[in-house]
Amino acid sequence: MNSDIRTKFIYDSILYYADKIIGTANIESENIYITKLADKISTTFDRRKVPDDEFNFEEGENLYSIFNILNRKDPSEIQSKRYDASILYEDEKIKFAKDSVTKPSGEFYRKIKKIISGKLENAKVDMDFINSFLEMLEQTMSYIPVSGVKDEKIDISVYEHIKQSIAIGSSLFEYLTENERSQEQEKIYSNPEEFYKEKSILLYSMDFSGIQSFIYGQYGKEDVLKNLRSRSFYLEILMENVIDELLNELNLSRANLLYAGGGHAYFILANTKSTKELLATFDVDIKAWMQDIFGVDLYIGSGYGECSCNDLQNKPEGAYSNCFREVSSEVSKNKLRRYGASQIKALNRGKKADGERECKICHSSYNLNSEGVCSLCDGFAQLSRSILNREIFTVVSDKSKGILPIYKNGYLSAEDIKRKDGDEYLKTNKKILIRAYSKNGIYKGSDYVKAIYVGDYHNADTLENLVKDSIGIKRLGVLRGDIDNLGKAFVGGFEKNKQTLSKSAAFSRKLTQFFKYDINNILKNPVYKIPFSNSGDENIDRKIAIIYSGGDDVFVVGAWKDIIEFSIDLYKNLKEYTQGTLTVSAGLGIYMPKYPISYMAEKTGELEDCSKKLEDKNAITLFDKNNSYHWDEFIDNVMGEKFAVISEFFSTVEDKGKSLLYNLLELFRNRGKKINLARMAYTLARMEPNSNASEEEKNLYQNFKEKLYNWMLDENDTKQAITAIYIYSYLIRKEEEK
Repeated sequence: MNSDIRTKFIYDSILYYADKIIGTANIESENIYITKLADKISTTFDRRKVPDDEFNFEEGENLYSIFNILNRKDPSEIQSKRYDASILYEDEKIKFAKDSVTKPSGEFYRKIKKIISGKLENAKVDMDFINSFLEMLEQTMSYIPVSGVKDEKIDISVYEHIKQSIAIGSSLFEYLTENERSQEQEKIYSNPEEFYKEKSILLYSMDFSGIQSFIYGQYGKEDVLKNLRSRSFYLEILMENVIDELLNELNLSRANLLYAGGGHAYFILANTKSTKELLATFDVDIKAWMQDIFGVDLYIGSGYGECSCNDLQNKPEGAYSNCFREVSSEVSKNKLRRYGASQIKALNRGKKADGERECKICHSSYNLNSEGVCSLCDGFAQLSRSILNREIFTVVSDKSKGILPIYKNGYLSAEDIKRKDGDEYLKTNKKILIRAYSKNGIYKGSDYVKAIYVGDYHNADTLENLVKDSIGIKRLGVLRGDIDNLGKAFVGGFEKNKQTLSKSAAFSRKLTQFFKYDINNILKNPVYKIPFSNSGDENIDRKIAIIYSGGDDVFVVGAWKDIIEFSIDLYKNLKEYTQGTLTVSAGLGIYMPKYPISYMAEKTGELEDCSKKLEDKNAITLFDKNNSYHWDEFIDNVMGEKFAVISEFFSTVEDKGKSLLYNLLELFRNRGKKINLARMAYTLARMEPNSNASEEEKNLYQNFKEKLYNWMLDENDTKQAITAIYIYSYLIRKEEEK
């Protein structure tokens, strides 16, 4: 199909919805019934009980939360929380759904309509304008519900409806056009039931493998933190660019990207011969490129399944889940047969290697410079120098202007470009510029620059500096965590009669927003503090750096105490954000800053697995496999009770030294020996204050004695007390102590 024809159709669809929102002149096109058909299909996906299938923009209502109904098996558990109307990314505050909200004001609607009208003043029939317009709709329409009948709890936003409609419309347009049926569009629109049964849609997925080892599997000891951040961010840019390259080949907008995060992406495409041929070519090409650049370290698997509109509406029940299962199966098969004969031969031949040297960072022996560093690690080092403060990143065609290869014929540029200077740079470098990305902020210049959001909070440039001024033992805390049962929630988290594309897309987008944007706010505004009376006037800033925060998981490093506190903030914020419908399990380890990061990542991954093995998951495992707790147990029983009692006693009673603390720890560890209960009683008796002690000290001792003795009678209390003693001992230990 002629790409200009498809672009014009998508452009006309944009104008169709703009007309509905701001009331411009009615837009009619020769393919208007395909646009209206897609709108009708999207309405059925939304599961709205509207008397009119056509989209209408209505003012005055608040968007209900998608988490009201996610994973709610019992109807009595369904909630009715809503969001205040706001512009997405206008401030850093986390948008929590609430029981009571203020209705949007007329001024709010005038503001967003002015933004949309201003955007249309520079409308052009090209994909850059289309993508820019979609991005603007995301900002302005993410908290405005599509219209519904009175008292209906609408949890699909105007943006999600329009984005989904354009994805479906562009796919159906190609499907009908390639099959020479576009002249049937009005008939199909009027009586769509039979058409809904046709396998007109492709659900396509791509999945990166090897991300964890690529980021954490380097062994260099210099600038480890910078290297980690560079590798993590490079993968973000790489995936965004791969997505853009595929959509560019298909001549489709970002609307057709259903979801991207954590190394996974899903697309809505047309079930046509030309699309399948292009996907096959893309699959061969991307694999060859990644093999050439990364060898076997990174790999991308892909696959698709044929779906009908009824399937995506979950008609009959189970059809929706089957679509995703089919796609997942195809991706798995693709991964099992990674390489063809020519690729295997290429791997066997290998690259030109230095037989005497290895890269001192990643240990490869290819393309080493005079410093003994390979070209990729050298590029990461260059990127790390200004990555944290940079606002715009570009992909260019000129190798001399770039530092790292980007699929397909591009290079990630290392130039430091501010958003306010973007227009001048983009105009000057137009000949070599492939595309540009704006990190954690909206670009307001005349050219299209895709906004991407990443967790990039940091408090220091080295691992050593993260622990330099920390309290207690100078150890690095490492936290790895991810959402429990996310795949199950994505394809089956709603009641069968509500399980559709709209619902899955809405909640997955909210989750990506949390892990890629809101996580920075959680770290900038710490809440939980370990109840430790000797902490003093410490800096409120978390001594932490985000290494990776994707669509559903997180990896952070920092001062061990701050990591424990942040883990609790993360849990509490996620619980409120998702209204208790999603949980996170994590592993938390403590290490010397000089330990290999690959070792830390591996061990905390094992601790995370321990958390996942607890019933219902939703847990944290600290230090070793013996300290696994559900979050509330850790917060309330370990920290709120055991640690608080131990900390208060030893911080107040000055003559009770560390040796006594370690003696108590040993008694708890060996509670299975009956003699140790008597030893505990004897040890506690020896600690009794003399007659000259104050009443406060006597009462403190009495409470301490009773608590510890009773804890030792119960296995679970003993386990919690051991963990609490660990944490307290780390807080009071000095670096020279072993």
